[in-house]
Amino acid sequence: MERRLAAILAADMVGFSSQMEADELGTLARLRATRLEVTEPEIAARGGRVFKTTGDGFLAEFPSAIAALNCAVDMQRTIGLRNADRAAAERTVFRMALNIGDVIVEDGDVYGDGVNIAARLEPLAPPGGVVVSQAVREQLRNKVAVGFQPLGPQRLKNIAEPVEVFRVAGDAPDAGGRRPAESSPDHIPVLAILPFDSLSRDPDHDPVADGITEDLITTLSQIGTLSVVARSTAFAYKGRTVAAKKVGAELNVDFVLTGSVRQAGDRLRISAQLTDARTEMQVWTARYDRQIADIFAVQDELTLTIATALQVKLTEGEQARLRYTTTDNVTAWMHFIRGLSLFRTVSADTYRQARACFEQALAHDPDSAQIHAMLACAHAIEGRFYWTADRDRSLDLAKRHADQALARDPENADAHAALGYWHMCYRRLADSTAAYGRAVELAPDHADLRALYALALTFAERADEAIAQAQAAIRLNPLNPGWYRGVLGHAFRYAGRLDDAVAVLSDYNRCSPGFGLVDLVLTHADAGDPEQAAQCARDLLSARPDFTVERWSLTQNCVDLDRLEADRKSLAAAGLP
Repeated sequence: MERRLAAILAADMVGFSSQMEADELGTLARLRATRLEVTEPEIAARGGRVFKTTGDGFLAEFPSAIAALNCAVDMQRTIGLRNADRAAAERTVFRMALNIGDVIVEDGDVYGDGVNIAARLEPLAPPGGVVVSQAVREQLRNKVAVGFQPLGPQRLKNIAEPVEVFRVAGDAPDAGGRRPAESSPDHIPVLAILPFDSLSRDPDHDPVADGITEDLITTLSQIGTLSVVARSTAFAYKGRTVAAKKVGAELNVDFVLTGSVRQAGDRLRISAQLTDARTEMQVWTARYDRQIADIFAVQDELTLTIATALQVKLTEGEQARLRYTTTDNVTAWMHFIRGLSLFRTVSADTYRQARACFEQALAHDPDSAQIHAMLACAHAIEGRFYWTADRDRSLDLAKRHADQALARDPENADAHAALGYWHMCYRRLADSTAAYGRAVELAPDHADLRALYALALTFAERADEAIAQAQAAIRLNPLNPGWYRGVLGHAFRYAGRLDDAVAVLSDYNRCSPGFGLVDLVLTHADAGDPEQAAQCARDLLSARPDFTVERWSLTQNCVDLDRLEADRKSLAAAGLP
């Protein structure tokens, strides 16, 4: 038995009973997917642990109140984003409450008034919201970027004295009239750079706007005293008109950068606006009318001006790095950004086009490490999926370009990732995971690299590590592409967590119809449910009639060939050709 001070988070799903009555299996699957993709990784990332589950809710313990509150706010934000594309009857909405106090820990369970008060506070939270006790509010005053709206003293069941309760309000000022983010000297501003709009009439000019956005994200991410939302999350807003305040609430950011690009001949007009996400007041705005040959100078000016406007402190090294470094050749840059735009859509045709763009870029700047790195990535992926006539040549070119990139820049994360992918294609999983580990070390906030690292770890039979990396990727990019869930479900199956695999893979198939079904067939087969495996196989053939076990097995780079053979037999037994 141990007595200690702890922060307790209580959470419960709203409308669970009515959803269960309408769709029992679907409700349980959505709840499980939320737990596996959101609450578990968020709690673990903040040093917390779930010590009790209650069917539709849970109790978690944290070492500090600030960790607990940041976790609760981020979980609610991510769950809200996931609910955006769901019908109202299919949304997983939670109430959450926090308290801090003395607790007793025995055999992994936690007891005491600290727990009881948190559990009693939870029904007072609004759906999708968080409430805290007076004790939590006092500890966090001026330490977090949220406000606290008083709900007054509340009498709680089996608690002798009334408890002062406060609702967490992300855009509300603190009691002293100041915003916590502004009053805390240690607060690191968080910036979302949304995709710049292309105002050009020629659709071939659209990648220029995306390229400028990507370059700004990459460059500003190098500032240690500034946090920049990941590219994959920011680009989920492409083509959407969203108020800065809404972006601030959805992504938990302080500032939003938006802009537009118009290209006419060899001239560019770039407009940019930096907006306070809480007040929607413009902090800074600028317009540049320049020759396209001046594009890199404009980007350098933009990054330094934004850093100054946000009042971030730059070290001498950071000042030196705030320069565009992919290439100093405008023609190479134009080809490169077109290639990046194509590379984001995974298909044989788009990768062929992306590779051609990278090759043209390299012809104009053969010394660019980043162009070599992305060309290596394209060749490696084409080789793994047999999208070229000569797989071995594609993989050989991937290795050559990765080596060329690292010779020019030993700390290029994409080049290390390309090596990891190349090794994985030849089932050299120890080398693959080492290369991906280095890539993630160099770019810890790069969600895509973490998801690919998880895939390599899974094939290497290191499923528990893979689960942690896949969950970290999802946490870093809550608006992630569906394949992140495919990687997580794949890792759960390898770990033998079959119920968890079914929940996540079903969620993947819901978001990306036709995908996740191969692993669902195998998971049901592993669980001894041939009827459900056969049904998933029929669904797979309906969505992807050209699927064959032989073609699928060529892309399975697992180190355990006995597992692969068993999986082939399970797919055939389920009726797949």
